[in-house]
Amino acid sequence: MTILEKLKLSEKTRSEMLTSPKLKMRAKIVEAIENQIAAADADAKDETFVLRGMRWVNDPETGERVFKEVPLKFRRWWWKDEAGKLMCDIRYGNKRIELMAKKPTIEVGEIAGLLPALQTVKEAVLAGELDQQLLASKPVRKRGKA
Repeated sequence: MTILEKLKLSEKTRSEMLTSPKLKMRAKIVEAIENQIAAADADAKDETFVLRGMRWVNDPETGERVFKEVPLKFRRWWWKDEAGKLMCDIRYGNKRIELMAKKPTIEVGEIAGLLPALQTVKEAVLAGELDQQLLASKPVRKRGKA
């Protein structure tokens, strides 16, 4: 047995992983779900959540463009219905994802149930269970003149 035979080798390449549309969609929605989980965790602890990101902004003092961390616009996916129950949508971009046919909303109940619900959806996305819904909700871009 050679030394290299001790390793578990694969045909997959990094470029295939980076160009796969399904993997890009999964990564995008998993990142969004992780932001929602962080916000739900902060809400459960009665803390404020501010999503921050790096952006190019004009410095008011010098007038130069600088790359710095700024607060970003953040929209929670959950709300309370008329009975006071917590409800949650899963969104890809600005579109609501139907988790099952004609059922886009998760009934959470209380804030304590929100974290496990979001974790479950994240696991489903990573397992590929929502690939069809993500492909169906993908925006169609028209190029050229209208």
